[in-house]
Amino acid sequence: MYYETLVALHGVLDRYPWASHVTCDAHGSELYGLAMRRAEAYGWYSTGGWTYEYRGWGEARIVQDPGRWADALAGGDWTQDGKVRELAWMSAEIPADVREPRLPLLPVARILSDAVNRIGDVRFTGLHAVLPLRELVGDASDAFRAMREWFALADPSASVPVSVTVGAGPAMRGREAAVCDGVRERLGDIAQAEVAVGPLDLAGLADVAGEHGYDKGRERGVLRFACRVPEWSVDAAVWLVEAVGDASRAAGCAEQVVVTASQASAS
Repeated sequence: MYYETLVALHGVLDRYPWASHVTCDAHGSELYGLAMRRAEAYGWYSTGGWTYEYRGWGEARIVQDPGRWADALAGGDWTQDGKVRELAWMSAEIPADVREPRLPLLPVARILSDAVNRIGDVRFTGLHAVLPLRELVGDASDAFRAMREWFALADPSASVPVSVTVGAGPAMRGREAAVCDGVRERLGDIAQAEVAVGPLDLAGLADVAGEHGYDKGRERGVLRFACRVPEWSVDAAVWLVEAVGDASRAAGCAEQVVVTASQASAS
């Protein structure tokens, strides 16, 4: 049995004239090839899946190499109309018997970003991810400590508003306060997260009519945060998404969770 992780980048793409022959559609086309070549260059993608046995749990289990995943699909929308589009998405399949502290969100987001920036100028406006928490992920405390140290080196005078949503369905009921506390703990004093009152600015996310579970971010009953981070980048968006996903897992939301992070208008 496999669980699917999906990452999608949103933004505005202005294609280079010399890359006009590179196409993309709902089935990926050349985007898939670009992303896979980049993943292989980084050593992140394993076409053979999981490559070694780990016996530390008392029995031999096939373990995922760090940052790698199994099969993948990709697609995107490169419409040239100046509007925010779901520029690139990729799904990664992870076997049910694998347990790692983190899902491969950053590797997938990074290769998608590299791919679309290779064929045009990109104004990155948002990211959404479908996270199969369940038994796949564990305590990532060390990773979040390292992330805080990384973003602490950003310009201390900068502060960027970001809208974040998390949709976990009925599993979230009664756990909202625990999720909020968990998000603040994972971000530390490097970023701020407050529960949003009223509608959030979600202009940084394309209206993709439910594609890949995204419109859960706009539905009523979804937990919403108004955040401020030291910078706006793909890495910062992944950091927020991972923090919310991990806080949801720790609070007992062992379900498929849809998390979004999008650039908000400065207030």
